[in-house]
Amino acid sequence: MADKDIAEKSLEWFNDVFADIVNAYFAFNGGKNGSMIQPDDLQDTKARSLYKSDGEIHEQERDTVKLWKSGEAVISLLGIENQTGIDPLMALRVFGYEGGDYRWQLTQKGLKPYPVITIVLYFGTERRWTQPRTLIETLNAPDYLRPFMNDCRLNVLELAWLTNEQIKAFKSDFRYIAKQVQCARTGEEFMPEDGYVEHPDALFKLMGALTGDQRFEAAINDFYKKGERVMIKSFLDNVEARGISIGEARGISIGEARGEERARRSIMERLIAGGISPQQAAAFTGLNA
Repeated sequence: MADKDIAEKSLEWFNDVFADIVNAYFAFNGGKNGSMIQPDDLQDTKARSLYKSDGEIHEQERDTVKLWKSGEAVISLLGIENQTGIDPLMALRVFGYEGGDYRWQLTQKGLKPYPVITIVLYFGTERRWTQPRTLIETLNAPDYLRPFMNDCRLNVLELAWLTNEQIKAFKSDFRYIAKQVQCARTGEEFMPEDGYVEHPDALFKLMGALTGDQRFEAAINDFYKKGERVMIKSFLDNVEARGISIGEARGISIGEARGEERARRSIMERLIAGGISPQQAAAFTGLNA
């Protein structure tokens, strides 16, 4: 699970990928069509914020955070949080992250306050996001208090349920991840449209982490040389060839191997959803945590 978290953050940290994800989410939800945010408009910033509890200062770390700027003026602080499982307290977590960011703004003299926006990337494939999407829904509060409560709404992007048309809205390497996750849900063969990959190392490591397929890592080491341009289909053909070779050695077909992998992945996700730790679920299914 830790490897998957690192791989997700590694790809998202590239400005073109980060901008692509946010632009697509805006477009899917009634925002401006096209590229509102240009990669050059983004500036790296710390993914940590501080809060005080019981008289002590504590640190909380977000997944990926960037400043969206126009010249020297900050338009917004944008954050992406990655979720493989459904967290019933996610709205509360995001409220805490954003509250810490706003609290920091209060300490900066002369700063014109700017909005903080968080997008939750949901990589789950077994079920849709069914837990609360607002802070008020998360809290155990009587109805008569709700009109007086401040709320926080989750921006959840359910990758596995995107349509083919929506996936085409992505222009960066992230389009391959969106298609891969969609195929993991539908059971269709992952056959993306061919094109050059801008960030091969980060992309293929994330693909390997999401599938638990160690052939991706081996193919990176043998097929991809740093600095070279790589076509997505050429790389996947290399991965496929490794699978066929391994399958032949074991006396099984590549189709059978894929079916077994999907079944084990499904069992692992259900075990985690049922409260089993990722490490225990991985040990039971023989997959990477």
